[in-house]
Amino acid sequence: MIDDYQFARYRADGDEAYIASPELAAAVNTALAAEQPLLVTGEPGTGKTTLADSIARQLGYGPPLKFWTRSEHQASECLYRFDSMRRFYDAQVQDPRAKDPSNYVRYEALGEAIRSSRPRVVLIDEIDKAPRDFANDLLTVLDDEVRFEVPEIGATFVADCRPVVVITSNSERPLPDAFLRRCVFHRIAFPDRAQLRRIVRARFDPAALEDRLIDAAIARFEELRAMDLEKPPATGELLVWIRVLLRAGIGVHEVETAPFARLSPGALVKLDADVLRLHQAAALQQRRASAPGPDGSPAGATLRR
Repeated sequence: MIDDYQFARYRADGDEAYIASPELAAAVNTALAAEQPLLVTGEPGTGKTTLADSIARQLGYGPPLKFWTRSEHQASECLYRFDSMRRFYDAQVQDPRAKDPSNYVRYEALGEAIRSSRPRVVLIDEIDKAPRDFANDLLTVLDDEVRFEVPEIGATFVADCRPVVVITSNSERPLPDAFLRRCVFHRIAFPDRAQLRRIVRARFDPAALEDRLIDAAIARFEELRAMDLEKPPATGELLVWIRVLLRAGIGVHEVETAPFARLSPGALVKLDADVLRLHQAAALQQRRASAPGPDGSPAGATLRR
C-alpha cells in the first residue's frame, strides 16, 4: 500500500504546518508510487528544503536525514566518509582502534537511510552545486536495488526499506538527462494570495492576528515583489515581517498606507541595490504627488513605497 502525502496538513501538535499545493502533493505521491527520487525546483523561499520535513512528519518516518551539497562533493560523500588520516595517526601512536577500520567510518544521510531497518526520508539539498558526476553516480546507488559499498571495510549495504529521497535544485546548472529520466520532477510555484493567506494563518495564533492585517500585509508584500528587485522577498521573510509588525504594534491602516521605510523593510529587503530602488520609487512618487495638477494644485498622489 502506498503511503499518501496530503494536500494540506495543519498543525495539531505544535509543529509548523507545511501548506502544499494539490500539484505538489500529486508530485510527492507520484514519487512514492514510482519509487523514484523527487526533484523539486523553484525560487528561494517556496519551501523546497522544508518539504522533506513535511513528508517525513506526515508519513511517520522520523526526522529526515539531510545532506547539504557543496561544489567539491562526490556522490559517495552523501553515503559515508572514511577518516583515513585519523586512522593513520592512531596507527602511528599504536592506538588499538586502528586495527578495526570500521572505527573510522561515518555514515551520512543517504547511507544511514539505506542501513536503516525502517523507511526514512532523505534530503539532498541543492544538487546543482555539485560536480556533474555527482548526479550520475547517485543513479548507481538509487537503482532498483538500493545499495552501496564501503570498500575500506569490505562491506556492502542493501536497503531493507527503500528511502524516500527529496532532491532540491536552484537550477544554477543543468542536470544530466539520464538523471532527470530517473526522477519525478516538480517546480514549486510561488504561492498565490490564497495560499499565502493559508500559510500565514497556519503559523500564527488566530487571536493575535486579525484577517484584515493578514490581507493588508500580503497586499504590501505582493506590491514589493512586483517591483524590479534583485532579490524579491520570499514566504519566510513575509512571516518574519508579520511577526515584526505584531511586536511593533503596527495596525492595519498604517500597513495599508505607510511608506515601506516606516514598516521595518529590513525584514523584507536584503540588498543595497534593492534598498536604493525603494528610495528611488519613493522619491518618484513624492515628485508626482507634489507636481501641480491641471488647475495648478498638487496632484495629491499618495506616497506608499
